[in-house]
Amino acid sequence: MLDAKSEQAIAEAVGHLRARFGARLVTVSLYGSGVGPDFVPGVSDLNLVVVLDVLGVDDLQVLHPDIARWRKQGIATPLIIDREFLRDATDVFPMELEEIRDQHRPLHGTDVFATLAIRRDNLRYQCEHEARGKLLRLEGLSLEVGGDPKALQRLMLDSLKTFLIVMRNVNRLVGVHEPGSYVTVLPAFMRYFRRDFPLMARLLRIKLGHDPWIDDVDATFRAYVGEVRQLVEFIDQLPADGRATAS
Repeated sequence: MLDAKSEQAIAEAVGHLRARFGARLVTVSLYGSGVGPDFVPGVSDLNLVVVLDVLGVDDLQVLHPDIARWRKQGIATPLIIDREFLRDATDVFPMELEEIRDQHRPLHGTDVFATLAIRRDNLRYQCEHEARGKLLRLEGLSLEVGGDPKALQRLMLDSLKTFLIVMRNVNRLVGVHEPGSYVTVLPAFMRYFRRDFPLMARLLRIKLGHDPWIDDVDATFRAYVGEVRQLVEFIDQLPADGRATAS
């Protein structure tokens, strides 16, 4: 639940958007952690998605004076799209749109996300694409930080959320996803697919402040990359429509 300061900030932002765009403003919704239990006041961003009837470059420029003020209030730069983009993007951004549809709070206008139609095969494909891409990025960033233990710790903890998001969307494919905290994603994935990711589970406990770092960082990173590769291989073997069953 949002704190009073955050509620005031988003109410003011919506008021500014109404004043800027008038009847052209189709919808404004809050999405992400600000709608769920993972929100931390003063730490988590407030994420807004804005849909206009038609979006032009001038519409972006007119918001320039607002962005810096919103950032100071904890509001991230809004995602601004139009009806046509939303209609045509469900095949290439199914994960992002599923994330919004699953966890959003309408603030103004029509709830255009509630009725989005997203194909299962497109979602399965992006799950694999994202998992493979994030694995490559993880390995690349490890080259940049070298053997710095603190940097490797941050890299693991920062990247964990991206793989949990992939898992959450795989859970959606098989109908075992429930909206809520990231804490529920990994157990649901492991339980349904009968897969074990003990290092990811430990990193999640560390990230949440429940466990301290006590293991060798280099060995932990190698094990983490190994589990990520297992995840990529598993998603690669899912049927094209994502209709996987527990094995």
